[in-house]
Amino acid sequence: MKINKYHIIITIILLIGLLFLNQFISSYYELERKKIDDTLSKTHSDAMIRARAGIEVYAALVSSLKSYTKNSTSFPSEVELQTYLNDLLDEIHFDSSIIINYIDTTHVFKYVITPEEIDPLGIKGVSVKDFVDNERLDELNKLMLSEDISLFTPINLREGWVGFPFNFSARDNNNNTLGYFTPIINAKYLLDYFYEGSNSEEFVHKFIVKDSIDLTREAYFDGSPIYNVDKDFEYYKNFNVNEEDYIYSDINVFNLKLKVGSSYKHKPSLNNTIGFLAYLWYFIIFFLVIIIYNQFSKNERLNKNLKIANEEISIQNVELEKNLSKIQTLIKEIHHRVKNNMQMISGILTLQQDESNDAKVKTALEQSKNRINSMALVHEKLYGSSSLKDISTKEYLEQLINFVERTVKSDELTLNKTINIDSNLIFDGDTTSNLGLIINELVTNSYKYAFKEDVVNSLNISILKDPDFYVLVYSDSGPGLPENYDFNSSKSLGVQLIVILTEQLQGKIEYSNDNLSTFKIYFNPLQPSFKE
Repeated sequence: MKINKYHIIITIILLIGLLFLNQFISSYYELERKKIDDTLSKTHSDAMIRARAGIEVYAALVSSLKSYTKNSTSFPSEVELQTYLNDLLDEIHFDSSIIINYIDTTHVFKYVITPEEIDPLGIKGVSVKDFVDNERLDELNKLMLSEDISLFTPINLREGWVGFPFNFSARDNNNNTLGYFTPIINAKYLLDYFYEGSNSEEFVHKFIVKDSIDLTREAYFDGSPIYNVDKDFEYYKNFNVNEEDYIYSDINVFNLKLKVGSSYKHKPSLNNTIGFLAYLWYFIIFFLVIIIYNQFSKNERLNKNLKIANEEISIQNVELEKNLSKIQTLIKEIHHRVKNNMQMISGILTLQQDESNDAKVKTALEQSKNRINSMALVHEKLYGSSSLKDISTKEYLEQLINFVERTVKSDELTLNKTINIDSNLIFDGDTTSNLGLIINELVTNSYKYAFKEDVVNSLNISILKDPDFYVLVYSDSGPGLPENYDFNSSKSLGVQLIVILTEQLQGKIEYSNDNLSTFKIYFNPLQPSFKE
């Protein structure tokens, strides 16, 4: 009876051990699969974030062209528009291909402009009706009556690249409709964002327009002629990737939906070594127990072996706890990656400053660094918040202003600074980012143009809440702007940014210069980009 009793006990222990071993191995492989999936998800997410930055460049470029043509004193000529285009491209550091077409109300080409040439293909005087269908003509007729910017499906250009055709109504400063503009921007500029980074060789991306038509950096496969002899060797059909291995996200570029998928080119396989060693360990223990059972008389040796086995299990548990801590750290690191990427960009701009002797270039790079740091600070605050989506506005703006002061303030400058913001005022990340960029531009301009070293200067910032909107009031003791200053026609990039960001906040700008130079910006918080 005693032998049967121990036999049952040993059998139960071995079965329980097998169950725990299976659970351990299953958990390990699930963790490995999750690491593989998380790496893909992070790569896809990082690429989408970079692509949205590229879309912001598109938006700024097209919006600036629209604002310039509409608000110029007289409707610009070809040469004037080309000059403005080159100045604009220099300011935003946009070095990709672009063609701007101005087409009159009868759909006849009036201007065809690139940064280098005017009418390079000799199509001035040609009618759009010769190569588009009636459905597209109807869309263009409606566009001339609209204030919106529209993006039509990509096209393969005879110049040998695939372009995004943006379209907006051409109007003079009296709001008379003169036709429409069609800036066509190289799609490769946006798609290249997905191939940046050290791990680009490991992943493949696919780009789908209208849920069915493939787009690459060199061609758009919609059945139209392709003039580009270059091939995109990263085209997803060049790789044998199963459809279920892709993860997808949508990007809306001026209401044109671009579906983006990402996958491993060769999905990593799971390492079976741990499982093999674990089962080997189990069967070793199994046979040890059998041997110990058959040699029951050698009880002391059995106890020693069991103690060794327990110590090994304890060591493995410690290693598992260390691995778990590493995994938790990696997951937390994902939340900080966006901020770190922006700081890296800021560092690169600092290196660029050191390489340049041009004061204007240094100033422009410094301003770009400040703008990037204002956005990076948003992400730092986001990932430090419990909700990961809301930010204390007062704390954020105080830190932002302190940063700008450290960058541009002179030790000889005397400044009385007042910040009147409710400490409980909370905005989401998108709204805070826009406000931060606006404040960055205003504070930077105050230090550059308003403050003097031989007087006591003042700076006042407040955010007030009305029933239907918020009001940002910014004032300084400087001489202010000229009388009848027109924000919309300003060629200053900083002023253009303030106007664009205010429009994004569905707001408006008021300016007065009684005792203090005062900006009032009425705005509403943005709708969240990502909803729960």
